[in-house]
Amino acid sequence: MRKTLNINTGIALLLNDQSDTLSGYDFIAINAGNIIASRKVYNNLIGMGVSINSGSMNIIEVSGEIVELTGNTVITATMSFDGCFIFCEGNLVIEDAISLAGITGMYAHRIFHPESVDLSAANCINASRRIAYPDSAKLHMDDMELSDDAHITLEDSLHWVYGSLTALDGSVLEKLQSKGAKFQCRKLIIYSGLYERFDNMFKADNFVLVPDDHAFTGDVTLDAATSVLYGEKLFVYGDLMIPHDRAAYLTGFSSIIVKGTVTMPISAAKDFKACGKADDFDLYEGVLMTVNGVETIDHEQLQSAIKIGIVYTLRVNGKAVFLDDVTAEDINAIAAIRCNGVVYAPGKARGALVSKLNDINGEILDINQYNNDSTDVINEAGESETSINAGIYRL
Repeated sequence: MRKTLNINTGIALLLNDQSDTLSGYDFIAINAGNIIASRKVYNNLIGMGVSINSGSMNIIEVSGEIVELTGNTVITATMSFDGCFIFCEGNLVIEDAISLAGITGMYAHRIFHPESVDLSAANCINASRRIAYPDSAKLHMDDMELSDDAHITLEDSLHWVYGSLTALDGSVLEKLQSKGAKFQCRKLIIYSGLYERFDNMFKADNFVLVPDDHAFTGDVTLDAATSVLYGEKLFVYGDLMIPHDRAAYLTGFSSIIVKGTVTMPISAAKDFKACGKADDFDLYEGVLMTVNGVETIDHEQLQSAIKIGIVYTLRVNGKAVFLDDVTAEDINAIAAIRCNGVVYAPGKARGALVSKLNDINGEILDINQYNNDSTDVINEAGESETSINAGIYRL
């Protein structure tokens, strides 16, 4: 029996040499948004012929015992990591560098440390950024919102916020001002009127000033209830998704400000321009079809779309499988393709599909190769496929 393994994951952590775990498979594919791998494991996987598709990959040198720490761990002088490699997929706080004197190396997403802590003596530190903050400040590594449940209890203190600080509640700001609290952040999100009243509390690298008469929200998908919930003026700090069949609901707004990307059909562009503005646009034609995993598409489905006058824009994260009955004419139902993975199609349709590609991080292969190399069920030849779909995959 031919056995295949597909690993579809947001993050693949390939640090330990566990190649025997994968030795029972004839074909292995790893599709990941981000891969972090030790040099030894990566070389072993390549030697096994593993297919790797990734948005980004970081190969690191790892030696000694691997100690994996959870995100936001605080390293103090009382800890000891002699002879160990420290790995953290999230952020680390290093309050004292003494405990790092004997490490073989370190990997972390970001490393935070007081300005007085010197990390120059630590061996092989690998991080996207090293960030120093004032010794006297209270550190907040993530985004922060000043609301009734923020629990800001320290008086006359400086709160140093690495992410965005959202301050939209005037009554909360009055309480914090009376305590003498101060805030330093990378980005401050605040109503214009509130900033005029409380500007002495804040120091920020960047500002997002929200008009006083706009409701505030994060990512949102437009539907019939959106204007009912937020009113006719909306400030979106994030992305706005407009499905192809909901563009008519834009008429419920007199103003939409999007500090992010608006994803919408081309046909909605005129209506959005009448009431809104955005930092960026992602326009698609027809019906947006997003594939996360495996999606099969046949002749009948595409012909039905053609008959009713619609086209599909495909966003593939995994596999899109055009079955053997799909013809070149059927591809007229496809407006565009963006692929992070693999598209399988019969030879008579592959040429037409190539002309629809916007961009691809993967391959377009013949459907016969899909039938031979992988299958979603045990077929007559006894072939089988195992799929692992996870946010984080560890080897």
